[in-house]
Amino acid sequence: MKLDPDMRAVIQAAHLCFAATVTPDHRPNLSPKGTIRAWDDDHLFFLDIASPKTRGNLEHNPWIELNVVDQTSRRGYRFFGVASLHRGDEVYGEATRRVFAEEGATYPVETVVLISVERADPLISPGYWTVTDEAAMRELWRQRRAALDQEFEAFLAKRPPFRANR
Repeated sequence: MKLDPDMRAVIQAAHLCFAATVTPDHRPNLSPKGTIRAWDDDHLFFLDIASPKTRGNLEHNPWIELNVVDQTSRRGYRFFGVASLHRGDEVYGEATRRVFAEEGATYPVETVVLISVERADPLISPGYWTVTDEAAMRELWRQRRAALDQEFEAFLAKRPPFRANR
């Protein structure tokens, strides 16, 4: 399965995916990943920063699905494949180098999850039934996003700032 230019553009624009794995007791596990990137024409990867459950699930069962959607265009892809975990090897070094260079930051990384993509299915919002094209969808969602951001900012102004516990 070859990643095409549109798939790569959506991945680059989104920088966020949701990874679906299966627990050892056959339950679903869904986890956001903010470092999704194309490795080459056949592989995707993300950095495992704080995902012990995802890592454990993949050690038990390497099948994974990644959903990547550009929020403004309301479209993306479902990528299906098999994951391999990398720590302290060439894949780990190259993946962390790429992400850290792009983000201008470093942080602890447990493993690099490299996915051999076997299939990709498009994800397209039913919202396209009511707009003329992608440009119209993007404009609609730029306006909608601005309104949602304004609403959330008003909410945040009424409460103490969120601080992550580490």
